[in-house]
Amino acid sequence: MIKIDFNDLEVAPRDWSDIFEYKEDLASLESKIKKIAPEPVNVISVGNGGSITSFDAFSYALNPKTQVASVWTMDPQYLLKTKEKFSKENTVVVAVSKSGTTLGQIEALMYFKDYKVICVTNPEKGSLQEIARKMNWEIIEHPPVGGRFSGGTSSTFVPAMLSGIDCKKIQDGMAQGYQNKNLAYTLSKYYFDLEQQGYNEVYVTCYSEALSSFENLIVQLMHESVCKNSKGQTFYFSMGPEAQHHTNQRFIGGKRNVIGTFILSESANNEKIEIPKDLWSIDYKGKRLEDLNQIPYKKALEAEYLGTKGDADEKSIPNVTIKIDKICEQSVGELVSFWHLVAFYSSLLRDVNPFDQPAVERSKDITLDILLK
Repeated sequence: MIKIDFNDLEVAPRDWSDIFEYKEDLASLESKIKKIAPEPVNVISVGNGGSITSFDAFSYALNPKTQVASVWTMDPQYLLKTKEKFSKENTVVVAVSKSGTTLGQIEALMYFKDYKVICVTNPEKGSLQEIARKMNWEIIEHPPVGGRFSGGTSSTFVPAMLSGIDCKKIQDGMAQGYQNKNLAYTLSKYYFDLEQQGYNEVYVTCYSEALSSFENLIVQLMHESVCKNSKGQTFYFSMGPEAQHHTNQRFIGGKRNVIGTFILSESANNEKIEIPKDLWSIDYKGKRLEDLNQIPYKKALEAEYLGTKGDADEKSIPNVTIKIDKICEQSVGELVSFWHLVAFYSSLLRDVNPFDQPAVERSKDITLDILLK
């Protein structure tokens, strides 16, 4: 369950999109996957943007049964490092691209052409499906859902299933997340109203290490969906409490145009700090280290968050806190679809199309011209 510290909720408009109603046929997908890999295998996911950001968020948070890696660059050192880590005997490469025309993905994929490969793409058009047919690689259809919103589709579920993640629970969680219309709209309106007052940056600080791979997904959703026609806010993401040792200086002490957004999760881990007795008398800022003994680690982490929030509150810096009750398939799925809605409503509030990304296309053409000159 997602909780945000709003006293009252706005009522979301009736605007909606069919992409939020899409439901992947998991039984059919699992049947195809089992023919390729009866047991969980290591996975290399090759793609860019929304083709990999949701899988990254799920796989890092949920500890799959096998090793996974995402390849989003043609950097030869990274490609070599990945190949050395993943033997082709127990690895499946999953190339994901809705259009099938992403140049960088094709370049990187060729590095793993001697591996077992599945292509999740449009089966009727695009360079990727042509390559797959000539190489006799398996093709699984990518539905007509844009990459950054495709967390509940084959683009994410194929690599997730291969690595042993329970996709049914994720799907259930995402369905629940799409019910949070008023909550998502309230957060979107909060950001929008503050933007009109000059707050054009949003600093997301995550105090749950398991959710660290939400960084690229959140940033992509809020930039590609919203930032058009000279509108929209800049989002940046750091991990707390480490961020307190660098970006807090910007957040608290820099230009007053930043909205803080804290993301936390409840922890069932009750381990406590244990200070050896021979250290108890050591002074720390007028306190004894003995005072820290037997404090739960999760309380120490919460105190770090509360310290930063308290500082922001004292200085009237706007901030909001998003909490999920625990890290599991359902809660992580719910968080993904919740951010889908935040991006969607944020776009509507600025009268821009949530589902296109016109400003990212020209650079691709320039890149190709430079490469083949």
